[in-house]
Amino acid sequence: MAEGLIASLAEFAAIPGVPSEVTLRRLIKENPDFPAKPGTNGVAYEIDVQLGVAWLKDRDAKRIAVEREHAEQVRQLGLELLGEGAAADVSQAGLSSDERRKLLEEELYSIKVAEKRGDLIRKADIEAAISDVLVADARRRATFMARLAKRVTLGREQIAAGQELMDHDRRQFAAALERLTENKDADAASGGAAAV
Repeated sequence: MAEGLIASLAEFAAIPGVPSEVTLRRLIKENPDFPAKPGTNGVAYEIDVQLGVAWLKDRDAKRIAVEREHAEQVRQLGLELLGEGAAADVSQAGLSSDERRKLLEEELYSIKVAEKRGDLIRKADIEAAISDVLVADARRRATFMARLAKRVTLGREQIAAGQELMDHDRRQFAAALERLTENKDADAASGGAAAV
């Protein structure tokens, strides 16, 4: 297998479209998958030119994809804030793209202010808090019979019956959570359907 063209840091940075030496040093340090052998005192960097350029192009493509996804999320958020049928309403209202952008920026600013005031709570934060509480509760329930047996004299049959009852309750709780998720999924699927 033929070895690719190897360049020093300065040589690689001189290629059109390649970042500066300072930026390259940072990229190489922060990304162990960058195709380069970092230099040390007195020893120059060794960068595979073909692989290095390909890595930079891939990085740029990923960045552009993230930016596009972010722009789409902002657009979707704007439509959600404006309510159902917002796309039709906005286009019918005759707003220019600049006016729509300003409207979205105002809505996003309002959301940020409400969030800072504590009027809004992030869904992910609530889900994480509920998850933490449920995990802690599950751990306490798992040791309940053992803790009870230390305080009250219980026979094996009583401990087994108590454990069986707790397992039944746990299954019921899990089934109730599944029904909530199924209902949420069903609501989301039917949410796009128009009421007749």
